[in-house]
Amino acid sequence: MTAPRPPLRPDVHVPSTLFGRQRPDHIPAETLTNAELPAAIASLERKLRSAKQSLLAAHIAGAALTAVLFAAGGVLLWFGPTPFLETVFRRTVALQATTYDIFAWWAAVVFLAVVGGVFADQLVRGKLRLARGWKTRVVDLTRRLEDARRVQQRRSGL
Repeated sequence: MTAPRPPLRPDVHVPSTLFGRQRPDHIPAETLTNAELPAAIASLERKLRSAKQSLLAAHIAGAALTAVLFAAGGVLLWFGPTPFLETVFRRTVALQATTYDIFAWWAAVVFLAVVGGVFADQLVRGKLRLARGWKTRVVDLTRRLEDARRVQQRRSGL
């Protein structure tokens, strides 16, 4: 009885054994066949529609986040020192705000503004970075789709 043979390894000098053919929408349109070109155009149109929707969603999320952050800051300032201190220090009797109360209020406002500002800055920067990425994707897909359509028109003789 002979020992089992080890599995054959792919020949690294033949690229077709390591890498499969790319999808038609990833290949330059000039190198596609007449049968592959419509499939590539349809795929690029779907990808472009999806990328535009994601870009719109990123912009809407960024605008909503900015509005929420401004509203939270406005509510904090509208709330005022007297109700704030009554809530924090569990006072049940409404008192006039003293100098200490107003100092504590503004210290809390400044602290929350700094911490909230840093947090908001990171969130907004992340949303903008996400939107820039989708914008780049939309531009790239638009360019590839226009190129594929131009090749299709040239081949059809229009």
